Amino acid sequence: MAFYSNTPVIFEGISGVVTTLVSKSPQLGSRVNYEGNEYVYVYNGGNSEISKGYGICPQTAATGFTGTITSVAKDPFLGVVVHATLPTASWGWVCSKGIVPVAIASAAATGTDICVSANGVFATYVCGTTGKEVGKILVASSGSTAIANAYINL
Repeated sequence: MAFYSNTPVIFEGISGVVTTLVSKSPQLGSRVNYEGNEYVYVYNGGNSEISKGYGICPQTAATGFTGTITSVAKDPFLGVVVHATLPTASWGWVCSKGIVPVAIASAAATGTDICVSANGVFATYVCGTTGKEVGKILVASSGSTAIANAYINL
């Protein structure tokens, strides 16, 4: 019986970022499954670095997988920076599906639905008044801009 896998071989570490693409670099939008999470390869085309736990959104509808941290709540959303800060003008992997730590704007109970809010921080999702629901808090968080484990599913 043959073995099939949807996980491509990657030549750049899932936790690394690069400022120059080489011949073996993934293409923007490439996806890979790693340790149960799905990651997408993006470029930070904005003017701010994106810290671990923060979300990245497309710069405009036309930019595809070139993203930025935005000062307003935004949908769509590309993923969460998980392993290393994503500096400006650099490429790296962000998590689009799986269990990851996220920066949440205020205290949130276990099971709270979340969405991307201003500045890449996550907030409690309220149907019809906030952005698109992108995940759920798994472990309650406390305080302002606390890090909480969440399940993200785009």
